[in-house]
Amino acid sequence: MTNTFDDFLKFVNSQKEVSLAIAKNETELAQLASNLEEHKFRQAVDTSDLFKQITQPSKSFFIAKESLSKDMYDFAVQYPTGQVEIYDKFNLKSQIVTPSYKDVAVVFLITKDDLKKAQEAGFMLLEQVGITYQN
Repeated sequence: MTNTFDDFLKFVNSQKEVSLAIAKNETELAQLASNLEEHKFRQAVDTSDLFKQITQPSKSFFIAKESLSKDMYDFAVQYPTGQVEIYDKFNLKSQIVTPSYKDVAVVFLITKDDLKKAQEAGFMLLEQVGITYQN
C-alpha cells in the first residue's frame, strides 16, 4: 500500500484529534499547503481563527513556522477533550469552544526541523496528535 498525502487526507475528517503532516523542508511544506488548499482546506492564522472554524463542518490547516506557539500546542492538547480554552490576548479574556467533530478536519503542518525545535522547547506535539503523515 502506498502512503501518499492524498491517502492521509482520506482519514483526517471527523477525527477527535488534530492531524499532523511533517515536511522535510520549506519547499515540501509549501507543496503540502497547496495540496490542502486544492482539497478545500482553509488556512488558519491563529487559534482565534481555528476557533471560528471548528464549531461547524470545515477543513482547516495551520502552518507552524519557526516555533510552535504555546496557544497552538495547547489547542492540540485540548482538542480531543471536547472543550478548548485559550486566552485571547487581543480581547484580554478566555475563549472557550466546543468542537463539532462531525465533518471537521484540523491539520497542523510543520517541518522536521521546526518539530525538533518544538520538542526541545518542551512541546511534545507527536504525543498529542492523531493521524500523522511524513514522506
